[in-house]
Amino acid sequence: MDLIIVIAVVLTVLSAALTFLVVRRDLRPGPAVAVSAGAGLAVGLCWFLILYLALAAFVAALLAYVVVRRLGSVKAAAWSGVAAYAMVALASAALIAAALETM
Repeated sequence: MDLIIVIAVVLTVLSAALTFLVVRRDLRPGPAVAVSAGAGLAVGLCWFLILYLALAAFVAALLAYVVVRRLGSVKAAAWSGVAAYAMVALASAALIAAALETM
C-alpha cells in the first residue's frame, strides 16, 4: 500500500509540472498554477481507481490540449483537454470493471 501512495504522489507532482510547462505560455501565472494543480490532483486521485490508465488519460488530455490550441483558442483547448481526460478515464474505469467482472 505504501508503494502505491508513493507512486501516486510522484505522478501527481510530475503531471502537475508537465501541465505547467504546457500551459504556462497560454495562461497567466496564477491560473497556470491552478490548472496544473488540478491536473496533478486528478491524475493522483485517479491512480487509486484506474492505476496506470490514469497516465493514458493524462497523455490524451495533453495531446488534445496541444492540438486544439494550435487550431483554436485557449478556452477551447482547455475544454477539449478536460473532455479527453474524462472520456479516457471513464473508459479505463469501465475496462477495469469489465475485467474484474470476468475474473
